[in-house]
Amino acid sequence: MIGHELECIRLEPSHAPVRKLVVLLHGYGGDAGDMEPTARVLRDALPETAIVCVNGPEPCAHWVEGRQWFAASEFDARDVWLGVQAAAPLLNRVLDAELEHYGLLERDMVLGGFSQGAMVALHVGPRRVSEAAGLLSFSGVLGGPEHLLDQMMVRPPVMLLHGSEDDVVPVANLGAAEDTLARAGFTVETHRLVGLDHSINGEAQTLALKFLKERFGISTPTTM
Repeated sequence: MIGHELECIRLEPSHAPVRKLVVLLHGYGGDAGDMEPTARVLRDALPETAIVCVNGPEPCAHWVEGRQWFAASEFDARDVWLGVQAAAPLLNRVLDAELEHYGLLERDMVLGGFSQGAMVALHVGPRRVSEAAGLLSFSGVLGGPEHLLDQMMVRPPVMLLHGSEDDVVPVANLGAAEDTLARAGFTVETHRLVGLDHSINGEAQTLALKFLKERFGISTPTTM
């Protein structure tokens, strides 16, 4: 039994032991199933890696069938800051339980998410006691940037991905997050994906996979 209450979609290697873990958080109004297509692309290329897509804790305020990590759809700065703080204790319990379930250490895990899920991941990751292998943000926002230096405990490497045509979470948030994280001493890799709207496409998945392989020390075969 896994020691948290949230529903998950769990993709595990068929035969190999689990030595690495990726936890993915969906966006506002979505659910774990929204992250499953990306999770399958990543899982198929990552040996000995489990990928867990987690359902948000609350029914979505605007879409009855969806879920949310916190109650804010417009993502203004105050709502994001209050929301990520409210979501953090539960996500920390989820991460602790998943690591215990697989018998892994923090350095064996990458935490990532899309949109609202990315906001929560970017908040929680730097405030964990131990440092994760990395943080992965698709179309995210760094909540409460003015609080980061005072509150951060660790500096996991970060990849930020954002579509240039995102009309839900403006791409300007990419540069703002990069600047704040870099000033705080984080290693940050950013990609502004030309023509992409508020979604995850094949290019984003390819870049994310490269990041995960680097963070997990998985070599990519060279072709002759």
